[in-house]
Amino acid sequence: MSERTYHEYTLDPFQEEALEAIDAGKSVIVAAPTGTGKTLVADYLIEKAMKEHLRVIYTAPIKALSNQKYRDFKAQFGENSVGIMTGDVVLNPTAPLLIMTTEVFRNQVITEDPNLEYVSHIVFDEIHWLNDEERGTVWEESIILAPSKMKILGLSATIANARHLTDWIKSIRHEDVALIEEAKRIVPLEYFYYTKDTGLVDYDQLWRYYRQQLKNKKNEENPFSPTSHLDLIRAIQRNNLPALFFVFSRKQCALKAMELAAIANYLKTPERQIVDNKFLHYFGPESDWFPSTRQLKRLCSKGIAYHHAGLLPSQKMVVEELFLERLIKVLYCTETFSVGINYPVKAVCFDSLNKYDGRNFRPLANHEFFQMSGRAGRRGIDKKGYSFAIVDLAYMEKSPPPKFQLNKLEPLTSQFRLTYNTVLNLTSTLTREQIETYFQKSFAAYSYRLNSDQLHADLARIEQELDGYKNDLCEEVESFKCPIKHQPKQKELERLRRAYRALGPRKQTRSYGREMARKIRSWEKLLANPPKNCHSQQLNNCRKQSKTFFALKQQHKDLLTALEALPEENAFLHEYEYKKNHLRQIGYLRADELLPRGTCASRIYVQEILVTELIYSDVFPQLDDDQLNALLSSIDFEARKNDYFQRTTVFDSTPVLEIIAYIQSICGEDSVRYDARVSGVTHAWSQGRPFAEVQAMCNLDEGDIISVFRRTIDLLRQMRDAVSDSALRSRLKSCMDKLDRDEAAIMEL
Repeated sequence: MSERTYHEYTLDPFQEEALEAIDAGKSVIVAAPTGTGKTLVADYLIEKAMKEHLRVIYTAPIKALSNQKYRDFKAQFGENSVGIMTGDVVLNPTAPLLIMTTEVFRNQVITEDPNLEYVSHIVFDEIHWLNDEERGTVWEESIILAPSKMKILGLSATIANARHLTDWIKSIRHEDVALIEEAKRIVPLEYFYYTKDTGLVDYDQLWRYYRQQLKNKKNEENPFSPTSHLDLIRAIQRNNLPALFFVFSRKQCALKAMELAAIANYLKTPERQIVDNKFLHYFGPESDWFPSTRQLKRLCSKGIAYHHAGLLPSQKMVVEELFLERLIKVLYCTETFSVGINYPVKAVCFDSLNKYDGRNFRPLANHEFFQMSGRAGRRGIDKKGYSFAIVDLAYMEKSPPPKFQLNKLEPLTSQFRLTYNTVLNLTSTLTREQIETYFQKSFAAYSYRLNSDQLHADLARIEQELDGYKNDLCEEVESFKCPIKHQPKQKELERLRRAYRALGPRKQTRSYGREMARKIRSWEKLLANPPKNCHSQQLNNCRKQSKTFFALKQQHKDLLTALEALPEENAFLHEYEYKKNHLRQIGYLRADELLPRGTCASRIYVQEILVTELIYSDVFPQLDDDQLNALLSSIDFEARKNDYFQRTTVFDSTPVLEIIAYIQSICGEDSVRYDARVSGVTHAWSQGRPFAEVQAMCNLDEGDIISVFRRTIDLLRQMRDAVSDSALRSRLKSCMDKLDRDEAAIMEL
């Protein structure tokens, strides 16, 4: 069979298989390591659909990826053929190829948007985000509700239970879904740990060195020298650049880039000239630049940069473009840089193998580590890719570095949560039977049934095995009357008594002495009856078999616990009824009919109850447009731990707080997210103040300030679509225009 090619590119077997499944008109799930060329499958599907004049939707988990895809496809198919909808950006929404975040797609399917009528395919890029605690629900709802005539293409990193995921999609869509898995990377990856003392080593060498050093330097307080990112860069810069350096803190990204720039320069004069021109093209004359842009330019001129969500959109784009042109040799970045955006490098470095997940520090999960490492190894350029992780030997025992193993990937689990918006939309579009089916279709319910069946089967098997022991073992085998159990415990009691006597009278009265005495008394009670006098054959038999018997008893106990821990089968249905009850109490539903408030909230996807209550209250007429923008930006805003804001009062919060208290009294404490500290910043921007002035009012990163404004524009757009009062609609439009300007305007995507 001759090898199949696509755009002069010889396909790998898994790509060929995927393309054949697409040609056969099937839905397809492709699970393959980062960097193996999954995207090609999506490119083929989109090109095929465009030739056949079909409509396609491409969804991605993060805006950066949506924006990049939009730019790529626009260059390929022309401006009129491609549109983008990411909540805060809507361009050309009726184009045959639409790029959108998964949230936007979910909102379209749940409201049965007629625009979906002619869409033939939906591409879910990074479908393993189903696992994401914050946003997994959106993926699950999108898959459940996607019209059956729309074929699915799901692209995923390697996952442990791809078959489970595919079987679920098959079961809810009643269609054949092709699963194509590829385990092998085209460019093999090598993994190393690094410390200044050891150089680059594997896991076992690291532990050997550590134990040896502890023996050799028993009496030294700090037997290990500290290791910094600069040590690692020095060790790899000759052979292993360009490198991505993952740092799990934005602030540290910038600091580390500056530290490296103080001692290194990777660019020659002509390359520096290209960097200068790129900055002038994006930011105009240098006198107009922000200090952060100047700082970034100084770094980029040396082939060093940083990238995180706090940068301005234009700063991110400059860094990304320079990186693609191979003018950035070391890029310090946060984890989001590993999502979908195709920026391969020769090596990936980790500043630490622990990350802060918003609540506490925890070790990186296997799938996170492999997703990030997967960027290493450029196809057609490198023979191998490299992953280097810095380890702190001083904490080896306390928090040992994880040993990452591809065969130990965490399975995808459902993160399904019900929002009031979903409850309203389901109630308005589906019958009671359809709603029950809807919940049974969730990945959570599917996994529940699978787990429950498996656990019950295991339980039956173990109970049968335990029954087999009844004839062989005496009935006392589990009690202290059995010599096998009695004798070891008796010896332990003797040891305990000796230790207690050795304490002496004074220490016996202390708390640990009293605790020992209490333990001795309870053990004496247990062992008060002498053990049975069994004949030796019985004893041998019990001794031989009791180990397995006890192990089975433990397994039996664990299985019962696991069964108890399974959520109640109709948990979602109960929660649905519970939330519907709240909605009836606050006047959004009468029986199962949506009242005007309910219809309004069904079209709002952020803090839908609070926004609707504000629309129906007399709060808006008392505010001018700038105050209204300030208020709306406070909704759903979540400050990070060390965020600081200048204290200003730009509107009277009292009526808003009364509404919040009312909602919480019915729907619970967690039903509202609101933080007015950010309102001063938005108010100043809405009034037309320059960005530098606004920035001085808080310590947020520039990109975060922009994202507050863009989120507010998105909410204003949702409200405009949800209300029918034409005066309010035009007012909301002018509020949007006040925010959508200068640095916060949509860049030329």
